[in-house]
Amino acid sequence: MSTHGHGEPLSPVDASFLQLESAHAHMHVAWSAIFSPPAGAEAGAPGIEEIRARVTARLGWVPRCRQRLLPAPLGIGEPRWVDDDRFDVAAHVVTLSDPADAVGPERFAQLRDTILSTPLDRRRPLWQLAFVPRLADGRFAVIGRVHHAMADGAAALQVGLLTLDIDGEDGEAGAGAAPPAPWEAEAAPTTLERALDPLMRSTELASRAARNLVRCATRPRATAGAALRDAGRLVHALSQDLLPHAPESALNRPLGPRRTLVQHRVALDEVRAVSRGVPGTRNDVGLAAITGALRTLALEQGRPAEPLKAMVPVNMRGPDQAATLGNRVSVTSVRLPLQLASPAARLAEVRRQTARFKHSSRPQGAQTLIAGFGLLPSALRAPVLRAVQPGRFNLTISSVPGPPSVLFMHGMRLDELYPVIPIAEEQTVSIGMLPYDGHLYFGLYADPDALPEATRLAALIDEELLALRRARPHTGEPRPPLPVVAPAAAGPLGTYESRSAVLTAAGRGGTA
Repeated sequence: MSTHGHGEPLSPVDASFLQLESAHAHMHVAWSAIFSPPAGAEAGAPGIEEIRARVTARLGWVPRCRQRLLPAPLGIGEPRWVDDDRFDVAAHVVTLSDPADAVGPERFAQLRDTILSTPLDRRRPLWQLAFVPRLADGRFAVIGRVHHAMADGAAALQVGLLTLDIDGEDGEAGAGAAPPAPWEAEAAPTTLERALDPLMRSTELASRAARNLVRCATRPRATAGAALRDAGRLVHALSQDLLPHAPESALNRPLGPRRTLVQHRVALDEVRAVSRGVPGTRNDVGLAAITGALRTLALEQGRPAEPLKAMVPVNMRGPDQAATLGNRVSVTSVRLPLQLASPAARLAEVRRQTARFKHSSRPQGAQTLIAGFGLLPSALRAPVLRAVQPGRFNLTISSVPGPPSVLFMHGMRLDELYPVIPIAEEQTVSIGMLPYDGHLYFGLYADPDALPEATRLAALIDEELLALRRARPHTGEPRPPLPVVAPAAAGPLGTYESRSAVLTAAGRGGTA
């Protein structure tokens, strides 16, 4: 079972996403999913009450979903996760349209973008599943949101475990299942207990420092070597990723509150056709396609095609952390070579850069610096973060691990799954990539007022992939067949951990 303890303080890294959030920079990680009924079945989704019953039956797997944030007294120390004694599943599992209404593509985009433009309510647990019960083509949609303080991109889909199965059966939470286990909120920590947090933290830090001094005295050579290694990693990350300013770009403008999501997918065999027979990965091809799309967009707008600095989150989870919420990420950067006219040259340069950071210690160095921010008092951390963040990156591109098996909800197949990556202050677009069921899904998330031309990116990515295929040397090899996904074992996954393994097995050690 997942254990997310009542009364547990936020980690400094998790708390930083609360501090970075503003009226115009919403820090929720999200996804847009579309489901279809089985062949021959009547169109339409299960009723909202049926979905809420399924979620309620499974909330024990993800205790954090019934916990809200309790601020620290006087803002000194970190907020705590506490059981929400007014928890109401109806506030978190909502419907955006009447089940009788067949929602067309434009109306769906409007509903989706409206909810993505709305910050999560910090007075409640920081997640929501919003349903569009009936699309015009007979399918239905779900827009899921989880605050970055609760989960990073690699972990956010864990909230999907409240509804998802790996086969088409209703499972143990379906009709006729046993009622959910009784739950009662625990009492919140007292003001005195919360006020003592900073003192306890200072004592813990002092104790840790004392242990380090003892270790230094007893093992000076090993300690010195570790310190030099950590210092080298930190210097490398600072010099390559964190300190250099990003080039000036039209992508960096003041943000407004509105968001739009451009949904786009390409077949994975088309991506493999670009990379087959040469070094590199699927993510390299995706980055190169984005680079070419942004180059064309700049030229269409009469701007010079100059390099851009992209922040690339890196998943730092170990095998034993796959089922955990919270943030286990570091960052690195890739210089997108928009200045290169040749698609093949752009792909080669992207590959060169990703190979460098994969075989370097830059993510570990950035993680050391991120952990160092946690040593700052919480009242000082927010202004420091806001001071150093602007101008360091032009945009964020995140490769989110996708589930390796086909997923279902109430017997309805998950057809499409688009990731949504938060947009930081003064960045007008972020891009998520997620592999699922033979496709690579792009979530092109933008401020439609600051960057209205973002709607062009989907078509431009297709054009760049075509150009990359044409530029690839002909080898005479046959095109590889689509991968065959082994059928899932009979019956839905029965525990939080086993479901988590399905959702995260494909992405361990990759970008987040």
